[in-house]
Amino acid sequence: MTKFSQTLLAALALSLLLPFASARASDYPPDYPICSVYDSVTTGPFEVIRHTRRLPGRLATLTVSYRGFLRGLYPDHQISIYVSLNGRQQTLAASAGANNDAYVFLNAGPRACTKCMRYMNTPLCNAHFAAGGQEGVWVCEQPSAVENDLFFYAFDQNGNQNAWDIHVAATAGGQWDSNLGNNYFARLPARSSCW
Repeated sequence: MTKFSQTLLAALALSLLLPFASARASDYPPDYPICSVYDSVTTGPFEVIRHTRRLPGRLATLTVSYRGFLRGLYPDHQISIYVSLNGRQQTLAASAGANNDAYVFLNAGPRACTKCMRYMNTPLCNAHFAAGGQEGVWVCEQPSAVENDLFFYAFDQNGNQNAWDIHVAATAGGQWDSNLGNNYFARLPARSSCW
């Protein structure tokens, strides 16, 4: 074997090993954002805002903000907002917003992730260890039953976003702001990436 052949063979073998030698596993929390894309639609007295932070994946939030006539008649905490997302529907108590609105905020994915160690005394980690969980594992708050139900058809089986067809209305004291019973409509586009 010539010296050139030996050098070439050694370089080839080294090049095959280098990607594995330099590769490192990431240890980012499951709620770590890798992008930030906003989709927003105004429909009647509502603004519908989707904030996507990772795709594929379920790291997306939905905010429905209301600035209609019911706010002049009732305090924000007495207003409820009806939301239908791709056919799944919920009526949710509103909160007073900082932008002269009443709003609801929904989160489709994990949040407030913590890497649990035995010395930590937090409710999430205590529950994790009580259930036999291991140390050094990311533990996150999960979507509520209401959020799971509402976002049921929001994503496909690969974690990409379907188009979101959203119907909204507001109610308080037996009165409705609902586009004469038709509800207000917004469509947010399907997304498979958010770069």
